[in-house]
Amino acid sequence: MSTYEVLGKWLDSLINIDITGRGVIDKLYTAAYERIGESLVYKAARELKRAVSKNDVVLIITGFRVPPLFVQETDGPLGAASIARAISICLGAKPVLLIEPVDASLKVLESVVRGVGLNVVPVEEVGVEAKYISSVTGFTMKEEEAEEQAKKLLDVLKPSAVIAIEKAGHNFKKVYHNMGGLDISKYHSKADYIVIEAQKRGVLTIGIGDGGNEVGMGLIEDAVRKFVPYGNKCRCPCNGGIAATTKTDILITATVSNWGGYALSGMLSKLCDKPEGLHNLEHEELMLLFAVQSGAVDGVTGLVERSVDGAGIEVHKSILTLIHRILRI
Repeated sequence: MSTYEVLGKWLDSLINIDITGRGVIDKLYTAAYERIGESLVYKAARELKRAVSKNDVVLIITGFRVPPLFVQETDGPLGAASIARAISICLGAKPVLLIEPVDASLKVLESVVRGVGLNVVPVEEVGVEAKYISSVTGFTMKEEEAEEQAKKLLDVLKPSAVIAIEKAGHNFKKVYHNMGGLDISKYHSKADYIVIEAQKRGVLTIGIGDGGNEVGMGLIEDAVRKFVPYGNKCRCPCNGGIAATTKTDILITATVSNWGGYALSGMLSKLCDKPEGLHNLEHEELMLLFAVQSGAVDGVTGLVERSVDGAGIEVHKSILTLIHRILRI
């Protein structure tokens, strides 16, 4: 086993520690590992490095809105911004981040991307010759528009990879759910169609999730249906369960989806010998502060505070510190 493979397995183990006590992440990780056949983090970073060249576009999709107010949660955007930083610094590529096309969600994501150190430019300018830039834009929440918009998006941007992190995915009845088994379809972008279209074109796709209802979890749908509450039968009239059906080429499971993004960024930084590609503790503090100031809430508690999935900022800083320590970057 190579050094990178060992590091990848250590990262896998770290980000799948069940500190939240939900009791499902170990089962989801086991299923994903059996499907992928090696470290999830290492394979994702390796394939991303292989697929993406300088000045290529990489699409990063995130955004999960929390009922009853349907405001953006803090899990997802931080991980997406971390990946964007690594893609920009390590690969010299241009990250384009997508979220719900509402001002509140766009504001959160833009502020978090700035918190990680990147400039935000309009998507029309993402091709300009400049370092450390990214773009943030919306993707439709209307089912009837999604397939055509996805085709146009890929026609224009021609991405080399598509990454979905903590992004609501539909079940086999095309219904989107939260972890409580409720229908949240009309409040979320129909991002599945971007991934599906990308796969038709041979574009690398990576999914990152923590609960089974996210884009990419279709790769282990059977495990989600078996082990996750409401996985097989939800609490909405569709009765189809919350298990997402859209598959990605590679799936990273994590107790908190942001951690999956951080581990991927760290592994990519290690492979490219660019330690600055992984954000630091100051960036972590700024991202979470900017997210909350822009209107994001903790998705578990619903509180406007510097926490993610019920865990305070010190927990997330500790995980980031350990990722740096494991990789020696």
